[in-house]
Amino acid sequence: MIRRQSVLVIGGGSVGLAVAALLGSGDHAEALQVVLLEPRSIPKWDPKHIDLRVYALSRASQWMLQQIGAWHHISEARVSPYRRMRVWESSPISGLGSLDFDSADIGEPDLGHIVEDVLLREALLRRLEVLPNVELRLGLGLDKIEVGPRDVRVTTGNGEILSGNLLIAADGSDSRVRTLLGLSVSGASYDQKAIVAHVGTRKEHMETAWQRFLKTGPLAFLPLTDGRSSVVWSMSSQHADSLLEQSSKKFINQLEVASEGILGGVDSVSARVSFKLRVMHSRRYCCPRVALVGDAAHIVHPLAGQGMNMGFLDAVEIVDVIENALNRGEDPGDLRTLRRYERNRKGENLKMLLALDGLNRFFRFPGISLLRVAGLSVVNAASPVKRALMREALGLSK
Repeated sequence: MIRRQSVLVIGGGSVGLAVAALLGSGDHAEALQVVLLEPRSIPKWDPKHIDLRVYALSRASQWMLQQIGAWHHISEARVSPYRRMRVWESSPISGLGSLDFDSADIGEPDLGHIVEDVLLREALLRRLEVLPNVELRLGLGLDKIEVGPRDVRVTTGNGEILSGNLLIAADGSDSRVRTLLGLSVSGASYDQKAIVAHVGTRKEHMETAWQRFLKTGPLAFLPLTDGRSSVVWSMSSQHADSLLEQSSKKFINQLEVASEGILGGVDSVSARVSFKLRVMHSRRYCCPRVALVGDAAHIVHPLAGQGMNMGFLDAVEIVDVIENALNRGEDPGDLRTLRRYERNRKGENLKMLLALDGLNRFFRFPGISLLRVAGLSVVNAASPVKRALMREALGLSK
């Protein structure tokens, strides 16, 4: 008779759902009982409305979703590939101070896909609902965590006590698990916010992601399936608050100036929302019986759209470590086992965090505009460098 290992997954965002789906459909599914807890309900996807929150998913993330069996639902419902990416500081027309990435240069059909948050979660949730060894417990928050030598116990908001051999925290940047266990983090606020909206433009986006680096922060246009673009515009918190209060017409005028009219005039703008920008990294990714994944372990600047992709790589790695431990007859919740996950992911995540943080600061630093223009132009002319950067972003570098 198989002795089942119990895994508690805390957090019903995309990363937590992916962890549960990978465990519930993997080679050791019959040896695992997975319970996912999420304090809130999971929003429903609306086919008539494109969610404001979207992600640029890499090829590695797509492969993971295909492995789970969720990608088919996403691609059938609504997904927007981007085949090129234009990055510039000065005029993109002149070719100076700009970079042009084209998926054809590395023999790939695209550079990634723009996917809505609610659609991603719905597709993952559909997979979980047909997995017999995965139990979803929505509407349950955490009050207490007790870590013992052989198990971890959580007390929910309604007083229920659940236990498992391992707890995986995927409960976001303000992780309740991390707080209850006293796991410290390093990081800082950028004193910036990103405004997000969908805009209609006079020129077609041509399945291209456009990004301009401004002194106040990056401005990105991401292609959507209905011909509009998702705008992610980073700036000082004070400026963002001011822009959110302005009329649609005034917001459009400032957006056209900031983008140098790269897609022509802006004809329409949706509702606008903003979120604070910060950088954060947990000093430890694990402790006995507990591992942190996704935003619970790290937050990066959104300028390259890598946050969700990093979280999915965490999910793949922690499940791989668990399954390898089971292959060897080891305890998946033992600290020595979890250290393998930390060793394999912490360095990679920190490298990405520092690279994005440095890039953001470099383009905001005054007085070296000519150096930046020259640097972008040199990289654009160096085909091997560009191909390496594209493969890294797609998750094809290993």
